[in-house]
Amino acid sequence: MAAAQQPSPPWRDLPADLLGLVLLHLPSLPDRVRLRAVCRSWRAGAARGRHPRLPPPLPWLALRDGSLVDLDGEPIRCPTPIPRHGIASYLSVENLAFLIHHDGGCSLLNPLSSSSSPAAITPLPGLNSAALNAAIGMPEIFIGAYLHKAYSKSVLSSPLDSSPDPLVAVVTTDERHVAVSPCKRRGVVTIVSSPEPGMTQIPGQNPTRFSDIAFFGGKLYTLTNAEGLHVLDLGSNGVDNPPNVSSRFRRCITDDPDQHEYYIDGTTKHKSLVLRYLVDSNGRLLMVRRWMNCRQQFYAGDMDKTRGFEVFAADLTDVHGRWMKVDSLGGQAIFLSSECSKSVTASQCADGIQQDCIYFMHRIYDNPSEEYHGPCVDPLADSGVYNMRDGRITLLRPRAVMSELRWKRQYLTWFFPSDE
Repeated sequence: MAAAQQPSPPWRDLPADLLGLVLLHLPSLPDRVRLRAVCRSWRAGAARGRHPRLPPPLPWLALRDGSLVDLDGEPIRCPTPIPRHGIASYLSVENLAFLIHHDGGCSLLNPLSSSSSPAAITPLPGLNSAALNAAIGMPEIFIGAYLHKAYSKSVLSSPLDSSPDPLVAVVTTDERHVAVSPCKRRGVVTIVSSPEPGMTQIPGQNPTRFSDIAFFGGKLYTLTNAEGLHVLDLGSNGVDNPPNVSSRFRRCITDDPDQHEYYIDGTTKHKSLVLRYLVDSNGRLLMVRRWMNCRQQFYAGDMDKTRGFEVFAADLTDVHGRWMKVDSLGGQAIFLSSECSKSVTASQCADGIQQDCIYFMHRIYDNPSEEYHGPCVDPLADSGVYNMRDGRITLLRPRAVMSELRWKRQYLTWFFPSDE
């Protein structure tokens, strides 16, 4: 007589290590959430099986109206949606939204936190005066509009939910000021750009402005449009009644007079635009130089086309630092945009994220949204993937996905959800 067939164990008894393997093949955070929501034992088992920790989920796309979509164009339903009422604009910063209120105030919002959670909204009262200081000298009629778009980029020194005293730094839209503020206590310091003490303006060049900022090694670094690098050593109490800011804001790499924002070919009269970014990448501070073709007879942004990238690492071992060109990201991939950039370990990511590749977004500054400026240009017109190994540029997503995303005719930038 054949032995009686043993019944299969119930799905709820799936071992934690197998659940962990399944999670490793789910690059999308909503898919991971759905798996854990199947039953209580799966949720507990997934938590036990997360060693080593899961790789970060794939980034989302942030739309200017406050909505979020994944890289397939599917909308994300957040426990605390980014609000529209009382909010003039917002910036993406890691897994948070940096909100700029109509009255000029600022705050940080975690869309993935429950609205009843005290960690959902973090007020930033120290930044209220920073935008007003930058607006000094403006005609009064323009000040209100300026405050609504006061900042062009925001960065955090460390994760907000797991750090006792994180800092937030912002660049004003005129790219002439940087403000640093604690997230969990009062205090703010504003650093005004060039001319620095003892530094003269280079004849024939535009005034020095900040191209980008980044926290690296516990310090805040600023990159100028002439590829100069400056550092602010914040120390343990750097934003509480600082003594002399200029004495702590020092130059690491000198401005290069041969570096410009625009170049015009004397023969063809073709115009090239260069955008510059700072990225903390696996222990290296990188400057990414983005070369774009642009046509003078069109509105800025309409006909922009990225043709390539160059990447340089900051060599700060000497008193006089320098940029060293690199041909590899060392197993990393970079997600690049004007508002929010991040380096990830490509080998730990699912869904085919490639090493030594730069995933870039169309430059959002010149891509007006329909609600403010009428019909707008294609928000994904110049988005793609640049491979440093062969110099090729491919579509950001498959054609079917790109077609779906193009219906979202608004600004787009990266948003990096955390899987905690």
